[in-house]
Amino acid sequence: MNKFVLLNSPMFENSEKEREQYLPPLGLGYIATYLGRAGINVEIVDCVKERKSVSDIVAYIQYVKPQFVGINIFTQNYALVKRIIESIEIDCECFIGGQVVKSIYREILQWKVKNKLNIVIGEGELIIPQLALGKCTQEPEEKSGSILVYRVNKDSIYFPNDISDIFLNREYMRDEMITNHYGEREIAIITSRGCAYDCAFCGGAKSLNKDVTIRFRTKESVVTEIEEILSAYPNVQSIRILDDLFLRSSKSIDMANYIFGQFPELSWRGMAHVVPLASAIDKINSLKTGRCKELFIGIESGSELMRRKINKMGDLTGIVKVSREILKNGIDLKGYFIYGFPKETRADFQKTFELAAKLKEISINTPGKFRTSVFQFRPYHGTQLYNEIMQDTGIIHECKFNEAISGFKGRAQFNFDFGNYSKESDELLNEYIIRTQALTEGYND
Repeated sequence: MNKFVLLNSPMFENSEKEREQYLPPLGLGYIATYLGRAGINVEIVDCVKERKSVSDIVAYIQYVKPQFVGINIFTQNYALVKRIIESIEIDCECFIGGQVVKSIYREILQWKVKNKLNIVIGEGELIIPQLALGKCTQEPEEKSGSILVYRVNKDSIYFPNDISDIFLNREYMRDEMITNHYGEREIAIITSRGCAYDCAFCGGAKSLNKDVTIRFRTKESVVTEIEEILSAYPNVQSIRILDDLFLRSSKSIDMANYIFGQFPELSWRGMAHVVPLASAIDKINSLKTGRCKELFIGIESGSELMRRKINKMGDLTGIVKVSREILKNGIDLKGYFIYGFPKETRADFQKTFELAAKLKEISINTPGKFRTSVFQFRPYHGTQLYNEIMQDTGIIHECKFNEAISGFKGRAQFNFDFGNYSKESDELLNEYIIRTQALTEGYND
């Protein structure tokens, strides 16, 4: 039987000793599911969870000698993935995909590969099995030597139009259950694809993805998946929803409560946006009744100037109002913050810190708890801000690891540095990142 090895690509050159915060590669899980259905023997090697180095990965491929190798790629590990693919000595067919591929595929066309390489732009679970079997009827849109480009958009016959029908066989995920920060055993799911927002720092922004549609799963399909999870993992205690659009409206709050009303033994956590919650603020209390334990909100900045620059919807008044309502109803809140946007100033930094500190202060007197997750701005290929920086300076700095902000456990993968594009010094930028993270977490000196 043909062997297909799918790699969740590494974030570091060498094997990391520290156990990182972890999200399972569900996208690879869907691909593995449909490869298996096509009769192909498939294995996912999670290089992040298994802490494999680049040399470990290359040695494993050489040892197993699979007929097919697939790998995802991100802006921050571009050089590592390039080295892995170019180092493969065995005869095999390679596949590469991921959100960033849409913006960098012409660079990948220049790689010095020894094997056939299929670049898949878009969702790959339906097209990759057909390519592996030699049955794909869609012509590549570009070709350079042995490297071919396939685009899966809404015009492709391999585009998953109804994601309620897309099945995930969790046997391929290999012990995907994590223990969350509450000490609960947790499994992650996805309930939508595509994005309705247009954040200037994000590769998933709607203006960059006009050739795909936003799709939502039915409540029945989500219920069925959770039933399957409980069958596979009877001791699971929590579900984490990884997509941004689960709580997109008042009706979706009702749907969330319906779904988890079927599972009184489970709590759940999920992403949310301020704007839809602000328009349904009277329903936030029902989420607590529906056993929502924590919501994650991308706040990003406390500077209205920066928020306009990054196309971030919602204003500071709405952020505080929604956050207060979440916290007072006993739901915990995790706020994501970013420092170092292009031309950001110390005054902008201070406004972001003051907003984070205000939310922390509110939480002192509420049943819900607040915590921060803080990042240095990174310009991802193809995003609005990446393109603006290139037009302005022509330079995107090489990806490096920022040791100065790495005193918090389990966050090494988040501390990559593509340069400082703010108007302030590296030292001041690092200081604000550390101070904001330390509002709700001890710093390890």
